[in-house]
Amino acid sequence: MYKFNILNHFVVGTLGPNLWRFQLSFFILTLGIRANQLAIAWWTLQETNCAACFSAMVACAISAEILAKPLLGWVADRYCKIQVILIGNILSAGSVLALLTLSLLNEFNAIAVGSLMVIGSIVIGVRDPIQSSIIPSLVDKEQVPLAFRSKAIMSSLATLIGPVIAGGLISGLGISMALGVDLLAIVLAARLVSSAVVKQSASNLMTESRISLILSGFRIAYRIKIEFYLSILAMIVNFALFPFFAILVPLYVKDILSLPVWYVGLLDSAFGLGILVGSYYFIGWLENKVPRDVCISVGFSLLGCNLLITGLLNSPWLLPIVFFCGGVGLMLVNVHASTVRTLATPQQYRNRMSATVAFFSALASPIGSIVVGLYTEKTNLNLTIILFGGLISTLSMIVFLIPQFKLVMRTSNKKLDEVYREIYPTAFHDTAH
Repeated sequence: MYKFNILNHFVVGTLGPNLWRFQLSFFILTLGIRANQLAIAWWTLQETNCAACFSAMVACAISAEILAKPLLGWVADRYCKIQVILIGNILSAGSVLALLTLSLLNEFNAIAVGSLMVIGSIVIGVRDPIQSSIIPSLVDKEQVPLAFRSKAIMSSLATLIGPVIAGGLISGLGISMALGVDLLAIVLAARLVSSAVVKQSASNLMTESRISLILSGFRIAYRIKIEFYLSILAMIVNFALFPFFAILVPLYVKDILSLPVWYVGLLDSAFGLGILVGSYYFIGWLENKVPRDVCISVGFSLLGCNLLITGLLNSPWLLPIVFFCGGVGLMLVNVHASTVRTLATPQQYRNRMSATVAFFSALASPIGSIVVGLYTEKTNLNLTIILFGGLISTLSMIVFLIPQFKLVMRTSNKKLDEVYREIYPTAFHDTAH
């Protein structure tokens, strides 16, 4: 019988206090960010009563975050990752303090608030890839897969409870208090992450130009064909999945199911619960039974079926189960792909690789939203969802066509360490190192 308690491993000591402090700091930061985002949204809409104004502010912030990933991903390869995070926290604290001051003075200025949102988004764009690339420096190589699962659990918990806490803070205590909580979260997170000790220092890349370092991330991602093709598949998934949740699900619930808005929250929660249970239980249960490549293929299938069944059946009772399975599928893809990417990439390139792949994945989200906005005006909503589901489902077969995919995914954790240097020996010859 399968018995596993990841929380025991995580907290008691198998993964060690360094990872616990680091991931707890990101958990606290994520809760603070949710409070910050909802507070700014509520504040902006109250003061301007203009959805277009707020949308423009959000678009600028998201664009800054997306661009920061490839343009600044080299920073955490050149300098100590912990120091980069701490500097980012200082910048975040400064921007939140400025927002809090404006709120307390009851002085709303769209340009000032939007600019401070951009600063916070740039920090997030720099900080997020480090959350993955630093893991091999915090735990033993054999425990990297478990560390990625604990990361996914913490992220899914924050996603589930963050909006609830943020809504309660703003409803009960007001916008200024929510911003104050975010500021406190940044300080606590900085205290936690500063006590983490990494096993490896960042590579010395002082002689390389910034342009060379930026371009090297793209060159490496292109030359390592398995990552290049997987990043394309990730773009396709985000192209469909982001507008599905942001646009199509609310429209579907309102126009097709004729249900109130709480049902949208129920479906989102079911998907989040699938992410949590997939990280906590299913991946561990399958670890020694099913190869990674098969798990990733099954994950694409579950995600695709989530959309296909939604578009085909219109069953309010069945949909939460379908969305739960979709969340499990997303974790089967993400955890295995992230684990292999981080271990197989040479240490001095890991953050650039994570940042570049994240950039390509995020880039597809706004494109998908634009396409959906244009396409749904001309076709049936259910048909749009079905087409997106079919698109994702085909990836479960296409993924096996990627060169070296099966070989790399079935390599043991011990042998995965920097294996891309052996499989793709020319990939790193003229890049910054």
